[in-house]
Amino acid sequence: MGGYRQGVTNSAVELRQIAVASHVLSRTLRRTAEIQVGLEALPGSEFDVLEFVGAHPGASVSDVARGLRLQTSNVSNTVRQLVGRGLLERTPDARDQRRVLLRLTELSSRHRELFQTTWASLLAGMLPGLDERDTELLLAAAPALARLAELAAPGPGVTAGSGVAGRTDAAGPA
Repeated sequence: MGGYRQGVTNSAVELRQIAVASHVLSRTLRRTAEIQVGLEALPGSEFDVLEFVGAHPGASVSDVARGLRLQTSNVSNTVRQLVGRGLLERTPDARDQRRVLLRLTELSSRHRELFQTTWASLLAGMLPGLDERDTELLLAAAPALARLAELAAPGPGVTAGSGVAGRTDAAGPA
């Protein structure tokens, strides 16, 4: 594994622990929040598109496809379904009428806020299961984890091969 700065421990074991824990937490928080909030469970692709557009209002379908590393045709189909259900809005790009820009509807913005608040609450409920030192370390790591997530899931300007080492852009040309 390359790309580490000098002085940073190159520990495959710890990195694997972070990766597995991140995956388990992501899935568990999402599913538990759907149940607690009482919203209809969305397929993963729809949830991911809504989260991406929520983080990048005004993204195009191509932007979403590049950012999520999905095929543009799959994202187009997902967007159509979400627009039909009143969760996404499509507006023409003022600079290029052939392009549409995506934004969350008021309803999906409220749902996104409910989810994020519920996720934080669920995590807060787990903290008593950790010892005090682990809790302090976890909370101190929040900014670094947020930066790592930004590197892993770059926004609309992502180019082929950027973002995640060893990954290429599956979305193809825009």
